[in-house]
Parts: sequence; C-alpha cells; structure tokens
Amino acid sequence: MGDASLKDLRRRIDLVDRAILSLLEERMALCRDIAAVKAAEGLPLEDAVREAEVLARAGVFREVFREIIRLCKEVQRGA
Repeated sequence: MGDASLKDLRRRIDLVDRAILSLLEERMALCRDIAAVKAAEGLPLEDAVREAEVLARAGVFREVFREIIRLCKEVQRGA
C-alpha cells in the first residue's frame, strides 16, 4: 500500500465524515422539531423506552449513540 492508496483512503474517510456530519445536523434539527411536539403535547423530554431502543440497535456504536442522545437532549432543552 503506497502513499497514493493512503491518500485515497483518507479522502474517502473525509467524504464519510462529511456525510456523518450532515446526518448529525439533520438529526439535531429533527430533535428540535420533536421538542416542539413534546412541549405542545405536554410530554416529558426523557423517554427511557425510546432511548433503550436506539441504544439496542446501535450495536458496537452504543457509546457513540449514548453521546448523540445526550446532545439531542441538550438541543431539546434549548429549543
């Protein structure tokens, strides 16, 4: 594996990172929308059942999703 291959792999990682960031931005926007619905319906911010579902399907990325959920709660609190 030469420098060109390493450069190409890093370029591909950069593309994936941009896609991840874009999807995280979309998720945060949806969290703001969810916060508005919860507020209108008098629902609590926390939903332990929903969180457990998300974490269960996250598999080996469970800790990553735990942090994403934490950030979403911050967004919802500020919405």
